[in-house]
Amino acid sequence: MYKLRKLYVVFCCLLAASAGAQSFNETISKELQFKSRSDDNLVVVDNIFGSIEVEGYNGSTIKIEAEKSINAYNNRALEQGKKEVGVRVEEIDNYIYVFLDTPYSRFNRETGRFSYHENNSRRNYSYTLDFKIKVPYTTNLELKTVNDGNLVVRNVHANEIVVKNINGPITLDNISGKTHANALNRDINISYKTKPLDGSTYESLNGNINIMIKENLNADVSFKTMNGGFYTNLNTAGMKPLSSLDTYKKGRGTKYKLNSKQRFRIGNGGAKLSFDLLNGDATIKM
Repeated sequence: MYKLRKLYVVFCCLLAASAGAQSFNETISKELQFKSRSDDNLVVVDNIFGSIEVEGYNGSTIKIEAEKSINAYNNRALEQGKKEVGVRVEEIDNYIYVFLDTPYSRFNRETGRFSYHENNSRRNYSYTLDFKIKVPYTTNLELKTVNDGNLVVRNVHANEIVVKNINGPITLDNISGKTHANALNRDINISYKTKPLDGSTYESLNGNINIMIKENLNADVSFKTMNGGFYTNLNTAGMKPLSSLDTYKKGRGTKYKLNSKQRFRIGNGGAKLSFDLLNGDATIKM
């Protein structure tokens, strides 16, 4: 009887929790425009919970849609989430900043830096913001998210694209420009319309990096991994490893660490591309 009674109590608790759960969804829309046309025009998006999808198009305005979802176990917490979670936009010169707006968010107009601190908070709801943004084709991008989402860029042909996703994958489709991609725990998949530019960097701790190009590539590649390899169907030649000596202060002394990256040349060499992985493989193919 005791076991049956215990099972009945657990079932009732689960049923009550399910019955009390509440949710709210809202689409936040904004449209704005750069003050002037410039190669320096930049859109910066900072998110914490949710996806970021950006698509280039033949237009002059930035079109922002953010799907806001709030989940809570009672109406009071739900109303708190509806009130506290939003989207904020700041324009500084040729830069447009789009970011999560909550009591735990901070934006510094002088530096353009976004920060998020939620230590010891009494937030009794969960939330996501999923951004879908359209930008003019040549807009430079700096996109960052942390949890519960993908980071996707399509058809953007800019001078520079910077993307960072901590716990989700990165997909860059039909892009151009210098690229800095960092997916800490998932894969990075990139297809280029034109060749990757000099100074591009690709980093992943626990994922693979896959790059597809549409034309012959001339590049000098540096590559570092602990538990992976590098694969390509392009013509390559070996180069001398790239080594550096880093110094760290430790107590009253100094600690030295020798870092070494394997290097090889693709085609005739030229653009410097850097790959840094720990537990994954890197691939460049045509």
